[in-house]
Amino acid sequence: MRCSCCECGTYMVHSESSELGCVCPQCGARCKMCLGTNTVVSREDLKARALGYLAMQAEPVQIKEEDEDKYDERQYRD
Repeated sequence: MRCSCCECGTYMVHSESSELGCVCPQCGARCKMCLGTNTVVSREDLKARALGYLAMQAEPVQIKEEDEDKYDERQYRD
């Protein structure tokens, strides 16, 4: 996504330095709004989005009910 600067309205460019975000070439303002940073997506919402994506594919994948909870979240904790 490309956006215009909130400060001066100039078309911003993506910066992939140590701090991700957009940088205005005119005034130097930085922005992260289009990146969705600090956005928490619930497990249920993430699953719904994934299933929605799979539903749009040419060959939909069916997930068996017994496989839904196959991967317990505890195995992904540090």
